[in-house]
Amino acid sequence: MDAARALLGVHVPGTTLWHRLGIGWKYLVFLLLVVPAVAGPHWAVSLGVLGLSLVLVASTRAPLRLAWGLPWGVAVLFGALAGYQALVGRWELGVTLVAGMLTALYGARLLLLTTPLPVLIDALVRAARPLRRLGLDPERFGLAVAIMVRSVPFVAGAFGEVRDAARARGLDRHPLALAAPVVIQAVAYARATGEALAARGFGESDR
Repeated sequence: MDAARALLGVHVPGTTLWHRLGIGWKYLVFLLLVVPAVAGPHWAVSLGVLGLSLVLVASTRAPLRLAWGLPWGVAVLFGALAGYQALVGRWELGVTLVAGMLTALYGARLLLLTTPLPVLIDALVRAARPLRRLGLDPERFGLAVAIMVRSVPFVAGAFGEVRDAARARGLDRHPLALAAPVVIQAVAYARATGEALAARGFGESDR
């Protein structure tokens, strides 16, 4: 499974309720999941919403490995965050943080598994059009969101490749051996993206 599929998921055609639901309703469900999980008054609320998000993602009938699976690096990161909070005596905060982030991740999968990415971006652009009066360019906003969505799996994939290469050389326990190449690849990716956008006229000041 590649990085994009492992982290955020990709569109899986189907005929379920979620595939037929309007895009506006899907975004509303996403917000109704994430807001209580992050801002809930109790850690049990965050866990309950996380459980609901898992059920909803499974109801898309996507393969469970794609619907529920987590990349190794992400699982370790969440485990380390929860473990640290438990060590300092704030396990409730650790549960709330991890549950909130996982709910956001699975909520995003609910969108991406049932809706092609261009459709999601077009909906955001339409929603942002009233903000044009405030100087916001809806098309640039949509482009920024698309780049962000595509960049997260790239960085996750780069981390996995670097980890495997470092492990082959016996360097997997050295943080610098993992971090430095990922940073270099991320910077190179950002520069290449910027150059591609500049070549198409984005980023230039209006004349």
